[in-house]
Amino acid sequence: MMADWLRRAGATLPGERLLDRKASDFLALSNRLATPLGDAEIKRLRGEASTATVEGRFAEADKSLAQAELHAIGGSTDLSALPLERRLLIGENRADRAALSFLRTTSEGYREAAARYGEASALIGLAAIDRSREAALDQAKVLARISEDFGGREGYDGSIAALRRLLEGLDSLADTIAFAGVQEAMASALEKLAALTGDAKLLDEALVHCRAGIEDLRHDEAPALWRALKLRLGRLAVNLGVSQKDDNLLEEAVATYATALAVWKRSDDEARWLEAEHMISRARATLGRRRSDLSLLERAFNGLNRVSQATDRSRDPLRWAELQDQMGGVLAAMGERYSEPVVIEEAIAAFGAALEEYRRERAPLLWAQTSASQAEAMLQLARRNKDKTLAQQALAQLMAATESAKQAPNGGAVATDLQKRLGAAGTTAAKLIAG
Repeated sequence: MMADWLRRAGATLPGERLLDRKASDFLALSNRLATPLGDAEIKRLRGEASTATVEGRFAEADKSLAQAELHAIGGSTDLSALPLERRLLIGENRADRAALSFLRTTSEGYREAAARYGEASALIGLAAIDRSREAALDQAKVLARISEDFGGREGYDGSIAALRRLLEGLDSLADTIAFAGVQEAMASALEKLAALTGDAKLLDEALVHCRAGIEDLRHDEAPALWRALKLRLGRLAVNLGVSQKDDNLLEEAVATYATALAVWKRSDDEARWLEAEHMISRARATLGRRRSDLSLLERAFNGLNRVSQATDRSRDPLRWAELQDQMGGVLAAMGERYSEPVVIEEAIAAFGAALEEYRRERAPLLWAQTSASQAEAMLQLARRNKDKTLAQQALAQLMAATESAKQAPNGGAVATDLQKRLGAAGTTAAKLIAG
């Protein structure tokens, strides 16, 4: 499966995510080919295809599936005249050929897979309308994977167009699960296209599709889909709420994640449960700082701490450092509301822990931002203790962070922000030192 990937000019080794997804693609097709379908001859040919697929002989597997398809057609020149069950059989076989094309790690293979899923959807048609829609949705997802795995926006654009056509034939009440599934796929494609292009308006559109998908869907109807929509809606609402300084979006995110976590055991899918815990904590932390709400800040810290304790520092040092940095920010905000300086000291220590992984030579912008946050906490402690020496140290550290951001690639926006913070810190430090 990965041979085609490695043959590409300038190819790099496939990442863990791609390997996991291709393994899932392979297992899904293997299970389908092992499912009895059709008469004895078709079963024999599909068995040959299954064996060839397992052995990596994809061309031979496709040949066997093509022969099974011809046998099912039986010489008919008008497929629309065939019995519905025969058209369903032919369409299912074509969908399997699409999945086989998708195993190839080339953009051409993906395009062929998308075309075949479209053909499968048309072949099945009214013989099984729900299955026809599933094949059309598979087509859109394969198109999106062209962009995900090979870059560019072509795949996302094609996927979004296909999903819009699919939505035209769906009703949120009559086709609740299918409608929600298409809305989730649409939100996914829009979110990823936004990340590729930097167009924030696409995130607003993705959020609209998430809301539409979840509106009439009950948890018991499709638990995995319900949870996927909740997680995506929550993540979009957090990120947009932070960037747009919109408290209503942050409140929506907290409510969304809370309803998801209420019916979700951590042991069911710990990785995604921790993602939800992380994001709801981010939303609470932002709201807590804006509203000076100590209760929200404490809940945010406890949530971040749970995620931190479950994160393997040796396997994912930057994620671990991100959590330390965020806990430091929450502790610094809490420290402003406690009379004892111990919470500010803990904030400084948390930022220091993050800096152990956010090394200047490794991640200069992350180092600059966290170093600046630590300096501001140090200045906060210096003001509390009337410590002029610590105030001078904090100001020097903030100046160094600002200069580092100026010199870092793509550091303009961060440097501008730190320059403003440096001005405010300088005024505070000057008063303390002069006093």
